[in-house]
Amino acid sequence: MSLFLVWLALLNEAAYLNLKQKQEEIRTIEENTKEKAEKENNLKPKEEDTLSKTEPDGETARIRVLLMDSGYTTYYHPSVTVVCQGEEVTYTPESPEFSEGPVVLPPQKEGIQVVSIERQEGHPCYSGSLKIEKREEGLILINELPVEEYLKAVVPSEMPSSYQQEALMAQAVCARTYAFKQMEEGRLLEYGADVDDSVNYQVYGNISPQESTTKAVSETKGEVICQNGELIEAYYFSTSSGTTSTDEVWGAAEAASYLKSVACSFDSQETWSRWQAEIPWSRLSEQAESYTGQSAELKDIRITKKSQSGAVIGLSVITEETSFTVSSEYDVREFFSPEGYSVTSMEGERIPGGTLLPSAYFSMELNPGECVRLSGRGYGHGVGMSQNGANEMAKEGYTYREILDYFFKDIEILGAEELFA
Repeated sequence: MSLFLVWLALLNEAAYLNLKQKQEEIRTIEENTKEKAEKENNLKPKEEDTLSKTEPDGETARIRVLLMDSGYTTYYHPSVTVVCQGEEVTYTPESPEFSEGPVVLPPQKEGIQVVSIERQEGHPCYSGSLKIEKREEGLILINELPVEEYLKAVVPSEMPSSYQQEALMAQAVCARTYAFKQMEEGRLLEYGADVDDSVNYQVYGNISPQESTTKAVSETKGEVICQNGELIEAYYFSTSSGTTSTDEVWGAAEAASYLKSVACSFDSQETWSRWQAEIPWSRLSEQAESYTGQSAELKDIRITKKSQSGAVIGLSVITEETSFTVSSEYDVREFFSPEGYSVTSMEGERIPGGTLLPSAYFSMELNPGECVRLSGRGYGHGVGMSQNGANEMAKEGYTYREILDYFFKDIEILGAEELFA
């Protein structure tokens, strides 16, 4: 397995970090901020900040992308250096250009390169315009461009361009649906943006447009996934555990009607379809201490709840002094984080662990005082479309529409002109 595919598997958590639980936390903060701003300024959100101002044909719809720093740690930049029309210019919060407001660089034929940011292929180059705005915390960058151009830099960052064309087309439709859904929800309104360029939304511009992925975007131009005329949350993930999940894994009282749990054996031979990890007992003791805020010997860990599809969504952790529960698929994966250790893939390759366990579909063997051995399946949250499953389906002759119909229930694929007419 190439290092690139390992890296891409990690990035396929894009959908994951938009889980219901995290979304609600973010929405609460942003809604409070929005309400405060409206009260202070006695203003409602500007009309141009809503999806209703999008042209009915969807072709001229524009998306505003908030660009993060090189490490994807913050929205604020201490300085910004760009190359525009062959000239390199550096802006700092003290630059006189900000005395009259934000600096807006218009679209350039060759794009606008931001050399103060590092991405997978070096310094990224952006289509569309670039707005540099001064805030108290630093400078923020917003790249505004047509949605279809945005997708050309999203799809290769979310799925290998070497994948089957029908799989890439399914990914393009999911990514477009997701983009319009975020534009509709307005979660980054306080920044004047619709999405950011990280796994918090969809990875954008980490890999430059590729011929196959650009073709996938063009051949599905304007197409989005809907149910009853409404955009769905088009979740996707890397590799299934043998079956897909509904949003019950995130605590939903009732699964979204378009999500269904389906058997998925298409990706059963993929690297992440089966894996093993061994987490030292001392590491889990540290995790327990972080939960309780007190030092105490770890005694036992028990699985208390699984979803219908088999994801572990509840743990009981018992220490010498107390006990506590770990609830939700995300928190379980975080508790068993293999960061600093390794995960062994189906082929026996030892791969550096990340901040999250590959998935919550696992069984465990406890060796108190020594370690916990986990035997797991799949990579990602398991909700929606398996990207590797989609690729294998495409190899078997399924079309992109058949792929989407397989992973999502009672849906229709509409053109933007139908949805926004």
